[in-house]
Amino acid sequence: MPLASKGVIYIVIDSFHPRALRHCREKGKLPALSFLIERGHLDESCISIFPTVTPSCTSTLATGDHPAQHGIPGMVWYHRGERRIICYGANWLSILKSGVYQSSMDFFFNLNHKHLGWDVRTIYEDLESQGITTAAANPFIYRGNDEYDAKIPLSIKLTTLFELDKGKIHGPKKLCLGQLHQPPGNLDLVTEDVRYWKNFGINDKVSVAAATWFLQQDERPDLLTIYFPDTDSVAHSENADCCEPCLTNVDKHLSKILDCFDSWEQALEEYVFVLVGDHAQSTLEKGKRAFIKIPEILKQYSQARLGENPVEGKDIAICSNARTAYIYILQHRQGMRKDIMKKLLAEPNIDQVIWKDEAWYHVAKAGKEMLSFSRGNDAGDDYGNKWTLRGDLGCLDMGIMDGAIKYGCYPNALERITGCLDNPNAGDMIVTAEPGYILGGEGGAFKVKIGNHGSLHREDSLVPLIISGTPQGIERPRLVDVVPFVKSLLLTPQV
Repeated sequence: MPLASKGVIYIVIDSFHPRALRHCREKGKLPALSFLIERGHLDESCISIFPTVTPSCTSTLATGDHPAQHGIPGMVWYHRGERRIICYGANWLSILKSGVYQSSMDFFFNLNHKHLGWDVRTIYEDLESQGITTAAANPFIYRGNDEYDAKIPLSIKLTTLFELDKGKIHGPKKLCLGQLHQPPGNLDLVTEDVRYWKNFGINDKVSVAAATWFLQQDERPDLLTIYFPDTDSVAHSENADCCEPCLTNVDKHLSKILDCFDSWEQALEEYVFVLVGDHAQSTLEKGKRAFIKIPEILKQYSQARLGENPVEGKDIAICSNARTAYIYILQHRQGMRKDIMKKLLAEPNIDQVIWKDEAWYHVAKAGKEMLSFSRGNDAGDDYGNKWTLRGDLGCLDMGIMDGAIKYGCYPNALERITGCLDNPNAGDMIVTAEPGYILGGEGGAFKVKIGNHGSLHREDSLVPLIISGTPQGIERPRLVDVVPFVKSLLLTPQV
């Protein structure tokens, strides 16, 4: 290996809640995860970015950057340049509204090759330029230096009348991406594993099949990334914590990966394991009570719709990211933002309304004075930031002790808000929901399930981080710290 004596197996588990890990470990149901934890480090409070939705979080977990740098604001957002709402297939209704062709182009191609900022480099692009071999099993963000012909699923070809029948993707040296691209050889799959009802092969079974195939080759990769998506759908539909049986299934997949070595101990001799969630989920109120209907609250304003391309003559675009929503002001009028804020805060289950005005960021919450903050020197936090603060700290459940900011229900809120609003693709205003509630808008859920995510709240934001096979760790970890840490493991000698 180029510099390091060990490789890294880097695993992202979608919707990974600390309570699920504790619950299943206490019942003795996670032998593989317990093995790694007992021989390494566990931090149950790794802080996600904002908003806590998969496209933004996994972009951070592939680049090490906030959305302000990597450019992916969420699952649903308004593209100011193209004057249309983009949705990465949040649900089947949003796909139908956008059109199968446009939805497929945005998810399979544009997300990685147009929307992900070219001012940042993915972990694959960066490490391979330094001579390190990378492989990826079903990565959400996969942009790399090698070009591949994408194999478009037949069902998409048919539904787009063969308008979409081929394409090019750029990924790491070794790549499995569901039906879109598979490495040569036998992954021991059946046709059903890659059908459209199995997300075209972007599922846990294909992820572990590809990962074990990469590890069984004569030349094992220096870096192997693995994405396990299935926990997310189970958390949405059955249990927000996603305890059993889904996390136990992840553990079985992890056991198969460890079994690729002569022993589990040998696995830690050859590789450092880094496992992390992208976000967690919180439990929703039952039925329609969980919906906050922002389009109705703001019905006096004409609203852009999914599928309008380009959007013409509308006042606003409301883009739902589950427990967070962006509001884009398309035709600004004096007093418009103040009126929108007033109407939103009259809804009892709205948590915060957030926006930026030049160098200042503002947070409004019902029953409290507004909080404004900017980069400054009044108070520091545990993450090396300095802030100037004005107004009611209660808007973000913060306090100051001995000149240091202490966060409560909204961990690392100031940095995460700036990392969101400084993204040129973010909305003009951000709305968050209190725990138990989701926000309506374009791309939003049409049916209330059990769990969801997206907000600043700790229930959505804290995930486990497991590091095993090295004495090194990350102090007060955030998602933005994980990629730099993985790079450091591969680019410096290890003991």
